[in-house]
Amino acid sequence: GELAPGMRLNEAALATRMGTSRGPIREAIRMLAGKGLVTPVAHRGMFVRQISMRDMLESYDLRALLFSFAARRATEFLTPERLPVLEQLHADMEQACRDNESGRYYELNLRFHALILEYSNNRHAAQVYEAQTNELHLFRRRFFNYANKMQRSNEEHRAILDAIVAGDGARAAELAEQHVLAGKQRLLDSVDDIDFK
Repeated sequence: GELAPGMRLNEAALATRMGTSRGPIREAIRMLAGKGLVTPVAHRGMFVRQISMRDMLESYDLRALLFSFAARRATEFLTPERLPVLEQLHADMEQACRDNESGRYYELNLRFHALILEYSNNRHAAQVYEAQTNELHLFRRRFFNYANKMQRSNEEHRAILDAIVAGDGARAAELAEQHVLAGKQRLLDSVDDIDFK
């Protein structure tokens, strides 16, 4: 969040700031471009990606459908080895809520969602979901900082996990879609200036 959308990435300045040569910076920028977080502009360099509010809203809607699909399938493919991993991740998110550690919660939240996609046993869905999630980092990182939002989000995670454990794929899918759409609304409630370009 330190580099604003539209800001040019200066390799030399970043290398000096990070205390490294330009090679690792160049590689990191290539990785960010691969994740869709920076954009190359011909003859001008690399820039922090700008995403419009309309793009953000459309990404949320697509994520809701994908996460719903993944939760239904994760119910089918839940194994005794997978369940404790999800339970521990949920417990870690609960602890982050109690400690009011929004940065830690954010990272754990990403991992929880990624695991549900992984456990859906559908690589294509996971790849598309990851691309949409990467696109939304530009918004979500900036606005996801409130303890009550973390708690509500994690209560929704608990309900999804309970439905998966109960073997109720339809309920897990419904709750997963509602969860992403609720996250979309929480984000909208945090945004002051909405630009629907």
